[in-house]
Amino acid sequence: MPAGVSAAGEALAFEWPRNDALSTNLASSLTWDLEDFAGAPSAARDLFRIAASAYIADTAVAKPGVSLHRNFELTVHVEDPSAWSDGPISALADFLHWLTGDSWSISLKHSVAKLPLAVSEPAARVQLLSGGLDSLCGAVIGLRAKAADVRFVGHRDASKAVRHAQNVIAAAIGDTPYLRHELYIRDSKQRKNHGPRSRSLMFMALGVMTSATHSAPELWVPENGFTSINPPLDAGRGGSLTTRSTHPYTFHLLSTLLTSLHINVAVVNPFTALTKGELVAAALPELLVDRYRDAVTASFSCAKGGTQLHHGNSNHNCGLCVACVVRRAAFLGAEVDDPTPYDCELLTGENLAGLVKQRWRDVASLRDVFAYGIDEDAILTATVWPPDTDLDDVLQLVSRGLEELRRVPLPTP
Repeated sequence: MPAGVSAAGEALAFEWPRNDALSTNLASSLTWDLEDFAGAPSAARDLFRIAASAYIADTAVAKPGVSLHRNFELTVHVEDPSAWSDGPISALADFLHWLTGDSWSISLKHSVAKLPLAVSEPAARVQLLSGGLDSLCGAVIGLRAKAADVRFVGHRDASKAVRHAQNVIAAAIGDTPYLRHELYIRDSKQRKNHGPRSRSLMFMALGVMTSATHSAPELWVPENGFTSINPPLDAGRGGSLTTRSTHPYTFHLLSTLLTSLHINVAVVNPFTALTKGELVAAALPELLVDRYRDAVTASFSCAKGGTQLHHGNSNHNCGLCVACVVRRAAFLGAEVDDPTPYDCELLTGENLAGLVKQRWRDVASLRDVFAYGIDEDAILTATVWPPDTDLDDVLQLVSRGLEELRRVPLPTP
């Protein structure tokens, strides 16, 4: 079925295939009908359709260079538009604004899905497994109970580094079900925004739909609490410029939306009180045994990539962006050897100098934070918090996270 988007006067249409044939502009392992999720309520399938369409639109439209703000008019085909009419669609538009900083207007059109009779094996829990280190730690911890009936869900986009990480992780977890669903714009020239903030909602909606299909009452979204809070390192990183993918308020908004849609899945981050180093420590000793060592090495945390421009390895973490420094700090905080190959440690000469120059804003922001810290008011007022948030706990968590970061050596000017 087609999905239409208009932003900044530009009208675009993307066709979601209804059979196994690939459409002209979307690569997808899922058809619009979502036959594999027939056991879920229609509201869960429609939530994924809307969130996925927003992700495609977010990817297709570049951020303006000055305002960074876009106005989206999104049209999506769904099974039951009436379920969204009394407030949920407005709540979802507000949710997207929270994540992306853009304005969203969403129109729904009715279509009939061709669904088989649904018989799905039940699961005790579904976990998102992205290919990053945090989700790998979550998988290790989640699999400790040998009798636990766990299923993992991943999303595959065009990133070869993430695909590589997921393939190695899939081998490490063995026979545990790990379904990776493909959805992205096929033509790279049509991918104008390479850091779509809406991806987290699409990924969580995929997890919710999977959980509902298998009658799993809980969906884990593993992420350390320091990264979830993502405190602003400088004045230019507040608001939607700093990702809110797993911020506590993101979980609050999603929980409220699921309740209004009568979708009985609890979406939780069980590691929200931990720094990344504390999460790595919680996944020991299994994390560094032979079974998982290759997966740890391949797991991809880098927020920027592109080190191949400096003759680096495109599957490597750069080691200098904020996300990579948090990763390096995690192993130091957990007091274990880091098996990760970082291109900032492997490159030399002009290649290293080029990478450092490319990452210098991140390095400079981190050096300032190491020297001066982050003002408590800046941490607390940079975002919105769920009603039951203990702000003292937030500040203590950020303080512990910064102490981990200060252990990472950074290049000098």
